[in-house]
Amino acid sequence: MNFDNYFKKLPKSLQSSDRFAYYCIEFSKFIRKRSKPKHDESNSYLDFLVKSTDFKFNGPIRDMQLLLCEMLIFFDNVCRKHDFDYMLCYGTLLGAVRHKGFIPWDDDVDLIMMRKDYSKLIKVLPDEINKHPFLKENFGLTLLKKFNENYFKDMNDIYTSQYVDYFYSHDLDYKGPFLQMACLNPFAKIDVFPFDFIKEDFIKQYNKKYLSQKYLFAKAYKKPDFVYETEFKSRSEKLGVSNDETDYIGEGIDASRWQDFGVIKKELLFPINEIIYEGHSFKCPNNTHEMLKLCYGESYMELPSNIELPGFVEYNKLLFNDEEKLRDSFKNALNELKLINENFDEK
Repeated sequence: MNFDNYFKKLPKSLQSSDRFAYYCIEFSKFIRKRSKPKHDESNSYLDFLVKSTDFKFNGPIRDMQLLLCEMLIFFDNVCRKHDFDYMLCYGTLLGAVRHKGFIPWDDDVDLIMMRKDYSKLIKVLPDEINKHPFLKENFGLTLLKKFNENYFKDMNDIYTSQYVDYFYSHDLDYKGPFLQMACLNPFAKIDVFPFDFIKEDFIKQYNKKYLSQKYLFAKAYKKPDFVYETEFKSRSEKLGVSNDETDYIGEGIDASRWQDFGVIKKELLFPINEIIYEGHSFKCPNNTHEMLKLCYGESYMELPSNIELPGFVEYNKLLFNDEEKLRDSFKNALNELKLINENFDEK
């Protein structure tokens, strides 16, 4: 039984307790650590294949990666036009460092932004998308400040009925209160996660309480009477989130990731650097090595023994039920987006 299923069976009074949630999460982390094999051996054959050859998957997953890269170029163009900073992170950063592009089996893009630029991006991105008829018709932009209500009222929603029916029937809950941009048909998605500055005298409190506050925020977020601003303000204050720049940074409670690497020093991310990804230059943390160690441990350059199969490839196959039509759709979307990027107006 996973932690969330166990927690739901408890009395409501316990479910709303900060302290109880904290001890439950600490206990679940202890259990996971004890049950994890002592030596997570890498897949030596795959390690050789990927690192010693020009290895790339072909077929729909590569088509999706090429489209995602062009979507990332568009995102980068928008950010550079408006002087916003972003960074490749999580699996996308790992791919950039280890593979100079996508992890061969990866099927999405992960980015992080500091809260100030993230909030500004939310205001301008719909207009940048709606300038282009192809993007306006075929792209979705979603920010769920309520679990089933898109903040962008006049934009296509990523969570179509087909999407929800497919992923929720497979016990995959991808909904979260963070910014997501996707091509809808064929499907390819970029996730943008907010990070916050943390007050120095709250570092210990943040490191101790972050995961429980995030979990309780996520639970409240699914209730019908949820008010985003009120809940976010209350829980952020407990964690020492600062509207002003400080020397310390933490992942926002409204990001979806569950890594618990705690407060990081500002110099790990800033000044922002650049890295080559699929032959293009994108923004990345100042110290990619330390960032990846925090996310994946010292052995992040080794390939894992177990690989999670992509979810979005199978979803695309369901949408089209014909691989030739699916691949033609990817090619068409890629060509349309390339044309937009080649003529991107930076004014």
